[in-house]
Amino acid sequence: MVSQVTDKLKELQHKMIRFAQVKKTKLPNGDYVLPENWSHDFTIVLRLSNKPYLTPQEKKYCNALYKKYLGYIQ
Repeated sequence: MVSQVTDKLKELQHKMIRFAQVKKTKLPNGDYVLPENWSHDFTIVLRLSNKPYLTPQEKKYCNALYKKYLGYIQ
């Protein structure tokens, strides 16, 4: 069960990284700005991936993030 949760969180992390790569905006000085709230969402997913199990609320949050970032993957 734990490996299944870990695998799904890794998949979510990959989708979020892909989203950030597509949606980042370049500044005139060469730096990039990531989409709003992306860093916060990604930090939460990283913290959840270190937990041995997820609560039902955490699972719902991860499902919402998955739906949010899934639409931008090619």
